[in-house]
Amino acid sequence: MLTLLQTLLIETLPSDTDPILQTFIQTILPAMEREFGLIPAMGGSETAHYQTLIKQGDRYADENAKRWAAKPDQSLLVHVLNGLLTAWNLSLYLPQHRQLKEAEKRLLCLGLTLHDYNKYVRGQGEEQPPPKAHEIDAIINLCRELGEKLDFQLFWDQWRDYLLEIAYLAQNTQFSVDSNSILSNWENDERQFTIDDRRLNDILRHLLAFGDVAVHMGDPAEIITTTKGDRLQDHLDWLNIPQKLVYHRLRDCRGLITNQIHNAVVNFARQLGWNPILYFAQGAVYLTPTDVVTPDLADIQTAVWESLIRGDEENNQRGLAAYFQSGDVGFVRDGKGMKIAPQTLELFTPADLIRLLPSVVQIKVANVKSPATPKRLEKLTLTDAEKTFLLQGADIRADRLAELIILAQREFFEGSQDYIPWMLSALELQGTISPEQTQVQSGGVNYGWYQAAAHYIATHATLDEGQVEECLGKLSDRLATWAEQNNLLKANSSPTYEAFIHYLAQYLEVYPSNQPAVEFANELNTYSLAKVNNQAICSLSAGDPDAEDQLDTVVLFKPQQYSNKNALGGGRIKRGISKIWSLEMLMRQAFWTGASGKLEEQQPVFLYIFPAYVYSPQVAVAVRRLVKELKRVNLWEVRKHWLDGGMQYSGLQTLSWRDEAEIGRYGDSYSRADLPFMAMTYTTTRGKTTTDAWVEPSFLALALPTLLGVKVVATSSPDPLYASDQEFVESAKLDGAAGFWQILGINQNLRLQDLATALERLLIAYSIHLEFRSSPPDARWQALNGTARDLATDVLNVFAIANEGIRENKREPSPEDVKRIWKYAQLWITGDKKMTEKLQLIERLVKEYRQFYQVNVGESSHAVLLPLAKALEVILTVPEQIAREDVILQAAGKLNDALERQEVYKRPFLMDKSVDISTRKAQELAAIHTFMTTCVDELFLRLYKGDRALLQENRNRIKSGAEFAYRLLAAQEKQTEKTQTKGEK
Repeated sequence: MLTLLQTLLIETLPSDTDPILQTFIQTILPAMEREFGLIPAMGGSETAHYQTLIKQGDRYADENAKRWAAKPDQSLLVHVLNGLLTAWNLSLYLPQHRQLKEAEKRLLCLGLTLHDYNKYVRGQGEEQPPPKAHEIDAIINLCRELGEKLDFQLFWDQWRDYLLEIAYLAQNTQFSVDSNSILSNWENDERQFTIDDRRLNDILRHLLAFGDVAVHMGDPAEIITTTKGDRLQDHLDWLNIPQKLVYHRLRDCRGLITNQIHNAVVNFARQLGWNPILYFAQGAVYLTPTDVVTPDLADIQTAVWESLIRGDEENNQRGLAAYFQSGDVGFVRDGKGMKIAPQTLELFTPADLIRLLPSVVQIKVANVKSPATPKRLEKLTLTDAEKTFLLQGADIRADRLAELIILAQREFFEGSQDYIPWMLSALELQGTISPEQTQVQSGGVNYGWYQAAAHYIATHATLDEGQVEECLGKLSDRLATWAEQNNLLKANSSPTYEAFIHYLAQYLEVYPSNQPAVEFANELNTYSLAKVNNQAICSLSAGDPDAEDQLDTVVLFKPQQYSNKNALGGGRIKRGISKIWSLEMLMRQAFWTGASGKLEEQQPVFLYIFPAYVYSPQVAVAVRRLVKELKRVNLWEVRKHWLDGGMQYSGLQTLSWRDEAEIGRYGDSYSRADLPFMAMTYTTTRGKTTTDAWVEPSFLALALPTLLGVKVVATSSPDPLYASDQEFVESAKLDGAAGFWQILGINQNLRLQDLATALERLLIAYSIHLEFRSSPPDARWQALNGTARDLATDVLNVFAIANEGIRENKREPSPEDVKRIWKYAQLWITGDKKMTEKLQLIERLVKEYRQFYQVNVGESSHAVLLPLAKALEVILTVPEQIAREDVILQAAGKLNDALERQEVYKRPFLMDKSVDISTRKAQELAAIHTFMTTCVDELFLRLYKGDRALLQENRNRIKSGAEFAYRLLAAQEKQTEKTQTKGEK
């Protein structure tokens, strides 16, 4: 079974990809995911680093752990994969005489795979530190061991013959003081290099070093702000590749609009001969010929705007204009009629918009079963004869005609004395309805034009909807032509375009370019001035001066929802939205098909997906494919795959992550365009609680970093919390997660080494809840807080919850059920010494009483738990002044009396006919005394501190745990007997 990352890469690699690279992804990548996936190459948990370094005897453990943890997370898997792909991509630029041969291509792959073997050793937490540079035999042996773990044999059956070269490249990838590049140190009588040392040192080492340096970068501008750029250029020069490095960077992150800007700049740069080789959350780094063409910033800005509005047909990308024209965004209809977003008025000329209205009205006015015209006619003073006639045309056709006329008048001809006569004439109603009648209105709703529309439809009753749409099209075209000929339309202007160009000038960097220095915008002063003058302030980026009042045609959330506090003696605070955020919200409406003003009701949680430092082009394409095709997660399926995978996160690899309807829909032309810099998606819920809203994104926030090595921020904020992955060090951040997250004891900020434990804990809680407290198909997530609270309180609640669910379903737990539930408990208490001891004590008690009392697991719980029930009964009922030994003897006596009333076959000691009856009886009494001693000393006095009230409170939990322990031990004993029987045969 292919892994998720492997599948995405295989599907999105170009068809002409070298077979060697394809083979590497098909054979070694899954093993790399298994071994390297949760080991940090950079960043990581300070605690985990410190514990490992102390174990390895590092004298500077504390200092080193803090230094490593201060860096943002990047897994060894992502580090190696992106470094390898970057080096591979660079090798294609080598001069003809330096092109890699087949063996060298394989060495490039394997050498870079093992180049950070020291981080792998530390990540394993072993006591033995990684070998030093001079310990060549140890390095070679470690590379051999890792090669076997990573299935090198499947990739290259001759890899052991080149083990010396692989180890040499792995050790000497970095041109640093830790290198050992003296060839004579590596060779001896038993081993010699097979590859020409000049090819090894002058080509392969520099390719590997370029890939390794590149994946340490976290920002495209580092090619000029740090020494990394100089080092990369040095390697290009050594390789005789006549290219230089340039970049673009956008110092902001809003979501879809910033991604669109990035992709537009990349497409523009390609036309200049710039080839992207690295992608970051804030931009890209390119390889260009040394005689690089310096682009003009104005040309870039124009190209970006055109791409944003008109799209890119060549790369199968739709622009905003296509969504406006289809009515998907930019228009909204409420009880008072249709409205046009201000941005729509800016993006189209008035004449174009008038001609566009028929198709928009056809889509937006869709209340076929409940047309508005009959209700509007009831508000008018009409004779019975008029009502009877008009009702013949009072349907959806009249609604559409009236909406078009009213919208056109309000937006384009308000105050015009000629519009009403012209429209009545065009409808041939000038002798039937007066201009005054068309303007009858109440509460801001025009009723008169509905009368005119109903009259027209009643007169032309044979027109079907298609013919009405055709008539509306002709009417709109005539109206636009008439208005243009008579200069009745206002000149078109676009403050949004001006704001966008200003935004690009402020935030977009292109190196090299003729970009002038930009003055720092004083956000605080701008914000303060807007407050003093009671101007509209953008609720998403308060410092933006170009803000306007929020309209429900724009925002996905409910407008003005933040305006709940007013200054004493002052009016309502004006809340607004900037032009840039208006564009962002319109894009979200368009690309996500989200209804304006409605998304908030679905309690969305946004997932912002960042690269861990950098994407190679191949990985960027793969991640984008997943984000585009990611389907709603079915947590029942998640549970099934996780259980089938042995409760390991690797079981999630087989999960159907993508929507089958979307897979392959976009083809290769799509997959190489519209790349993610910061990808984003969101989840919604049909439930009504915050818990319902957070169940799915909580899982995704852990699963995606675990399986893909990306970094994820989950938040209910529509504004990304960070502009780059370099602004936060963790692999996963959950901002404002629902209460169950805190109850489960999972940190909201998770480093790489914390992911597996957090994901395991979350899936245990989900699985227990779905199995025992749901009512399929209703998962009853609103009750998850209670499940989480029970589990966090006591591990024995695992069994209490299971018993509750099993009894409700009126069935007996199978041996598989028992093993699974017991494993839930064991995994749940990992690292919790107190709960581990409690579970072990319950198992010990059952083992002790099974020596003298055994019944069939099919019998009642009362029968199964008889000894424990008697022990608890005596402990809880005897007077407090009774001495410990007396309690033990009294309880043992009562239990012995109870056993005397049981059948002999339930008493193992009495069934042993090999010894006399008195001996058997003595053995049974001794076992009973031992059991009672454990109950009193360990359970009552030590675990529950001799507190009878506390013991009483936990009585049912103890019995639930003991019942499952009994069933588990019985199943294990039965399995052992079967194995022995087979062995004897």
